[in-house]
Amino acid sequence: MTRTPAVVSVRMTEQFAEDLEVLQRSGMSASDAVRHAARIVAQGQRAAELQAQESGGRRPGVMSIPTRALYGPQPPYGGLEQRV
Repeated sequence: MTRTPAVVSVRMTEQFAEDLEVLQRSGMSASDAVRHAARIVAQGQRAAELQAQESGGRRPGVMSIPTRALYGPQPPYGGLEQRV
């Protein structure tokens, strides 16, 4: 079993700061935003690896990454939004 590092250091560049700011617009902390981004990229990598296994080692040239499962459950809508 691989030991999970407690802390990861990332060099802050102007582009990284801009990207991080975009992810934090929803109210995420910087740590949550980095974890979220890593999860999305890892999900894409896993899907590409699975497709490669199923197609004789050929990775997809273009693919979509379903992200619905990455977000927490949404609060229920009120009657007005449901047109009740």
